[in-house]
Amino acid sequence: MRRNNNGRAMFTPQDKLIQVADKFGNTGIQKMQGSTVIKYDTLPLDGRNVYEFFQGSAQRNFPLSNTGSDGNRLGVGNSMIVQRAYLSVVEIDEVGSIIGVKPLTLAAFPALCTSEFGFEIANSLVIKNVPVLSWLPEFNKIAENALNTSFEFDTLVSIQPLLEYVATIRQLGQVAVTGSFLRLTIEGVGSIMAPRTTM
Repeated sequence: MRRNNNGRAMFTPQDKLIQVADKFGNTGIQKMQGSTVIKYDTLPLDGRNVYEFFQGSAQRNFPLSNTGSDGNRLGVGNSMIVQRAYLSVVEIDEVGSIIGVKPLTLAAFPALCTSEFGFEIANSLVIKNVPVLSWLPEFNKIAENALNTSFEFDTLVSIQPLLEYVATIRQLGQVAVTGSFLRLTIEGVGSIMAPRTTM
């Protein structure tokens, strides 16, 4: 645990990860290799009202998702704190190649920008009804420029090994764009299996 300039203890994302793991009886997380973890999943921008990211992502290979065969679960020894998230629109051609990536803007995608974000772990809602409008630079409290659409959460949400996680974007207006996909990226500190130091 770190201390600030006033000598008060500061709770770091790593501290939270270890504390939650201990509550699950997983005391080995603190011995794993610390890492930056970035997970993304991409779904067709097909006019649906609810996008469920990471659900079934084991069936979506690179460049649509990087979850691999674990899908919407982290493998043994892996864990993650969800610190930041952002949405982007990915353009993919007929042969599956990415030909463009656009940030989410209110002018181009008003229905998506006025949607709500939610996050579930093991069927428990841990982030509820966060307006995506708050992710845009005009309304984002951490935005340092006119293009920053990365949202930093006020709470440290911990994803533990083998627990299913699903993120949802719920919108009212329907947006369908042929050849375009909506991508959610989540980022934060985490742990990965480190066999040499843990065996």
